[in-house]
Amino acid sequence: TQTRKVLAFSSIAHLGWMTIILNYDPNLTLITFYLYTMTTSAIFLILNTTNTLKLSTVMTTWTKIPPLTTIFMLTLLSLAGLPPLTGFLPKWLIIQELTKQELTATATAISLLSLLGLFFYLRLAYCATITLPPNFTNYMKQWQTNKPTNPLTTIFTSLSIMLLPLSPMVLTIS
Repeated sequence: TQTRKVLAFSSIAHLGWMTIILNYDPNLTLITFYLYTMTTSAIFLILNTTNTLKLSTVMTTWTKIPPLTTIFMLTLLSLAGLPPLTGFLPKWLIIQELTKQELTATATAISLLSLLGLFFYLRLAYCATITLPPNFTNYMKQWQTNKPTNPLTTIFTSLSIMLLPLSPMVLTIS
């Protein structure tokens, strides 16, 4: 029920991806680390903006700030590594490199284990966008937060969602 615990699990899982590829391609480990740091920073900035600590308060953010909650969901799915989003790039490159090194069993194992992480990200995204908390008749909806949005939130979320088309450029730099 705690979003911090889910993100801690995410950190451990992504560290596993980086550790597996470290011996074979250190530059790919750095790319993975930079993209993970950017995406996680975007998620923490969104959670800080909405004052969210628990899964139950994630459910109320849709009624407060629908655009930010949509971006939160897309950033979570990017962190999960779904193909049209930026988080897919490092996972795809790591699987490709492991296959080149003839470690197909390892690539298959980490791909299947990443489905476990996808379950937790989808659960957070589901709670953030599809479920609504019980609505009482005397409940007044709050449509905006009191905190202004940090400009870094916009930058990091945009990059964590839409950086995949720039992946050939990222690969030529490394």
